[in-house]
Amino acid sequence: MDDNKALTDFNSEIDVAFRTAWQSGKGGDENWSKLLNGYGAKALSDEEKGYLSESSMKIATGAYPIELRRVYESIIDKYRPAASSSPKLSEALNNFNLDVRVKEYYQKIKPFSGLGDIFKNAAAGTAKYSEGLQKEKQSTMKCKNCGAPRLDEMQYDACLFCGSKLFEKA
Repeated sequence: MDDNKALTDFNSEIDVAFRTAWQSGKGGDENWSKLLNGYGAKALSDEEKGYLSESSMKIATGAYPIELRRVYESIIDKYRPAASSSPKLSEALNNFNLDVRVKEYYQKIKPFSGLGDIFKNAAAGTAKYSEGLQKEKQSTMKCKNCGAPRLDEMQYDACLFCGSKLFEKA
């Protein structure tokens, strides 16, 4: 495959995935489902989508970040074999930072909250979430990439919201 064509095709597929996810309805739509299935990427179950819609990590529009991550991973896997004969593609694959790309996407789809909302939410949540915090030294484990709270005590693999690894191996 031509060096420039491989790089152009890779970048084009990444761009199409991003735009399709971003332009889809909240939680994804038919076009997003087609793209997701076309890459063989695993969609979130209805139960997982329900849980995420009730979590503190809200989205205003678009597909869930973890699904976009899965599509990006499929695109990278598709082009990895061609990288050995294409230095430009190899460089693009090596420099493609999934965590950063998924976080950039989340910044575009999260709901806007003005200062009024921030202070109103802080005042309402202070009593609910900080009661007894100083006494018992409780804290919530959060994703280092997107800030989503860990879903349960036994979740040690990847963030359900954006797909980043919750813990790094020592």
